[in-house]
Amino acid sequence: MWAEEITLEPAPFEATVKLDGVLLPSAGHILKIELDRWTELKILGVKEQGAAVKEGEAVVTLDLEGIDRKIADDKVAAKLRSLALKNAERELANLKQSTTWKLEVAKRNFERTKEDLEYFKTVSRPMGEEATARSVERSKRSLENQEEELRQLLKMYEEDDLTEETEEIILKRQKNAVDDSKYAVRRAEISAKHTLEVELPRQATDLAQGFKDAELIWTTHSEILPRALEQKSLEVEKMRVENKRAREAEAEVLADRGKLAQKSPVAGRVYYGEIENGRWIPANAVKFMKVGGLVPSKAVYATVVPESAAMELHAFAEEGVIAGVQKAKEGYFSPTAAPRSRIPLTLKSAAVYPGVDSKYHVELTPSEGLKEHGLVAGMKGKITLITKRLDNALVVPVGALKEESDGTYTVKIKLADGASESRVVALGAEANGKIEILSGLEAGQVVLVGGEKK
Repeated sequence: MWAEEITLEPAPFEATVKLDGVLLPSAGHILKIELDRWTELKILGVKEQGAAVKEGEAVVTLDLEGIDRKIADDKVAAKLRSLALKNAERELANLKQSTTWKLEVAKRNFERTKEDLEYFKTVSRPMGEEATARSVERSKRSLENQEEELRQLLKMYEEDDLTEETEEIILKRQKNAVDDSKYAVRRAEISAKHTLEVELPRQATDLAQGFKDAELIWTTHSEILPRALEQKSLEVEKMRVENKRAREAEAEVLADRGKLAQKSPVAGRVYYGEIENGRWIPANAVKFMKVGGLVPSKAVYATVVPESAAMELHAFAEEGVIAGVQKAKEGYFSPTAAPRSRIPLTLKSAAVYPGVDSKYHVELTPSEGLKEHGLVAGMKGKITLITKRLDNALVVPVGALKEESDGTYTVKIKLADGASESRVVALGAEANGKIEILSGLEAGQVVLVGGEKK
């Protein structure tokens, strides 16, 4: 005994696919604020979800005080940057000129001190030493002359018995001259010693140090001054770049200001979030579409649905049923608001390729009945698509099938002697727990279902 015995008889069979659908407008105007620089988009006023909006009317009113203050501050900052840049460019021009001058002076001083030191070593010092020695010798010779003249006078006057008063005066004068010459010799020797031991060595040291100083200044200037000039040039170039970028940023803020007074392009109804590609996605917009909320830049905050926009049904089918959906010729929509209603619809399009969520976008057109039931965009319901309709078909319960190891399907049938036998069958459409048998069975045969009872 089997749990169930079914005698096959041709009967009408209808295969269907059921999908979850949502009514969306055929046209909608998305609203988003695409800014380049400004980010503070605080809402002061906002239309409610589903509210009517006129053409040219704002859906959100934004706080503009911050951006207006920013624009005013930017104008002052731009003037200050311009003045600072002009001053820096003037300083750079001056530095270019003064750098040339300073390098010329440092090089000239270095070369002069080098020449002075060399001249001192080769000419001035030897000449000074020689002049000093000659000065001492000259003083000594003068003393010798004065002493010789005194000896001659004494000798001459000693031959006379009587020295006249005039002769006494001459002798006295000559003795004084000798005394002065001795002093001159002593002073020349002292001066010569000071010149040779102090003045000339000091002069040599000073000239050598002056040369070292000039050499250090020239070496330092030749390295530092060009670098300082290059550094100043880079600083000025940096200021120019920063000024250019600041001007661009200020222009972007000014352009952003013009984008903040957004108006609805048409009269219609406000839907929070984005209505696009068969989906209404309000979740993100709901978080900020309120007084005090902050609108993210480049995010769709609302969609305005024109009052005249036609409604379409959108659904997303799984891979297992999309082939049937693509063949569907007719169907109906049962809105959640009126579940017993059957609104006829036709298939507009069914995607051939899956979306990133592995589902297939299906678009359908309701023929009538939307207004009667008060249906509007965003309402949901069940879609039933008839994928196959037969007046005479052999069908068996899905539970009657058995998958064999080779991938074929078999059905157990009851033979005339009461025994059972497996028959390989070709399968067709499946719906509501039943499946069409294309071959392998015939009308009048008894199909065994549910397993044999003991």
